[in-house]
Amino acid sequence: MAEEQNRRTRHDLNSEETKKAVIAAARRLFAKRGYADTPLNEIVTAAGVTTGAVYHHFGDKKGLFRAIVETLEAETLQRVAQQASGAGDAWAMLERGLDATLEACLEPEIHRILFTDAPNVFGQAEWREIEKKYSYGTLVQILTQLQAVGSLKVESVDIVAPILLGAMIEAASAVAVAKNKKAALNEARTTIHTMLSALRK
Repeated sequence: MAEEQNRRTRHDLNSEETKKAVIAAARRLFAKRGYADTPLNEIVTAAGVTTGAVYHHFGDKKGLFRAIVETLEAETLQRVAQQASGAGDAWAMLERGLDATLEACLEPEIHRILFTDAPNVFGQAEWREIEKKYSYGTLVQILTQLQAVGSLKVESVDIVAPILLGAMIEAASAVAVAKNKKAALNEARTTIHTMLSALRK
């Protein structure tokens, strides 16, 4: 019994290490070249595993991409939560959270994988369902709280949330191509905060 348990433990550890190796290799390649231009065999070679291992753990290339997307979403949410923690009220939390999200969006890896490739790979409906589990879901929750206490001018959170998200994505894209990124980031923040002020009751 003990020997069988040890075999299972070793197998589980090896399986987890294989998954980590595949995710790490694919994450680097997707960030550098994009989903469409990264063939599965190149990921397999970079990770030092077999194609069968990828299919076993992730189903297919899209399944692997989704695992990476959810990893990045979770990391981004954690970062946003840390920056927003300690805010005096829901509005301050929202402002800090959007600032942190904007900064994260500017990182090439996040911008390429989450904001360029993910919507195209998954399609709008599936991508939105993934987003609801992470930062976008948190945005909706805070807006809903503000609406519940009568601090939000608009009636539909389902309308204003994607508008804010779209503004964040476009702002991040504009800053990413700006020559003076620091000045562009400050201007983007000011613009987003002005939009929030217009929504505040």
